Amino acid sequence: MSEAQGRAGAAPPEAGGGLLDPPYGERDRGDMAGKIGSAPAQIDEALERLAASPWPAPSRDPDLLAVGAMGGSAMAADLARALDADRLPRPVLVVRGYRWPACVTSASLALLCSYSGETEETLALYNEARRRGVPCLAVTTGGTLAGWCRRDGVPCARLPEGMPPRAALYASWVTFSQLLRALGWIGDPAPSWREAAQSLRDRAARWAPEVPEARNPAKQRARALQGKSVLIYASAERLGPIGTRLRNQLNENAKQLAHSALFPELNHNEIVGWEWPRAAKDRAVVLLRDREDPPEIAERLDLTAEYVESRGALAVPIGEEQGGRLARAVALVQLGDYVSLYLALLNGIDPTPIASIDAFKRRLAESRRARAASRSPGAMEDSPGGT
Repeated sequence: MSEAQGRAGAAPPEAGGGLLDPPYGERDRGDMAGKIGSAPAQIDEALERLAASPWPAPSRDPDLLAVGAMGGSAMAADLARALDADRLPRPVLVVRGYRWPACVTSASLALLCSYSGETEETLALYNEARRRGVPCLAVTTGGTLAGWCRRDGVPCARLPEGMPPRAALYASWVTFSQLLRALGWIGDPAPSWREAAQSLRDRAARWAPEVPEARNPAKQRARALQGKSVLIYASAERLGPIGTRLRNQLNENAKQLAHSALFPELNHNEIVGWEWPRAAKDRAVVLLRDREDPPEIAERLDLTAEYVESRGALAVPIGEEQGGRLARAVALVQLGDYVSLYLALLNGIDPTPIASIDAFKRRLAESRRARAASRSPGAMEDSPGGT
């Protein structure tokens, strides 16, 4: 199903369309609109950087690639793994946490990804990989992770600095796909990336801020989602990580809660939740589609869309039919990025700041300092019976 199809894509602009008209100025102080629009250049620069400084050839074929990352830094691995799941000869395991599973051994390869180089979970995984004797690589802009790599002689690919991690997705994605090539697990991805970059340029002519809402499907979809709880349904085969990316972008850019689930699993549990009489109240379901969806999944998408609409929810189908597999995937990501930007503007929210994450990190640091103080010898003497 193309971007022009579906109820939401055909919705006419409503009052207040000026909120989506540039320039955004103080409403987008971090220029998230510019960062989304720079995606093609980010791809070009990453291809040039990796052509000049490619990943080293591995000394042996690892039994699996274990990626340690969080948030936006993990997204590229998820997307690349899903895109080539039917071609990869070895497992790619993405670990979001502090510990590797037991299957990650000295026969494996660990890739540590942290945009800032300071992500505590990723640093913990680096140290554990070193203790286990797991060969390591890294992707970062600098920080502690880059310092440890220099100290230990670990190959480290550098990312462009000065942007939120979620905005550096394409630099990370190209870097990860080139690592898969260096391992000999996929062919040269550069031609597909060049096609994808051109695809992004072409579609920006329809979705970018300068395009009026009456001719801009991304703005129309954002308006359709405004004020609604958003559920994102996608095929587990390749589009699951794109659904996760859209959910995360709605969380971080639009500051709006969203939920995602996968076909066919959701038809075995989540669909029952729609039986609650108020389940569909102020809800919209975004259904991600692709022309390579197996017939069984396409049928489930159609029937699920009919069902949620019968319950009173808004169904918003999104799919791309043009281009190769990678070009279609990046187009879906780009559309979701623009929708999250426009929804932020409609919500009256600056898309770039992540105050909740910053505040949580401060509270976590304060909690740890308080715990450490309570365990100190002086604290123990002042507070008998403490632990």
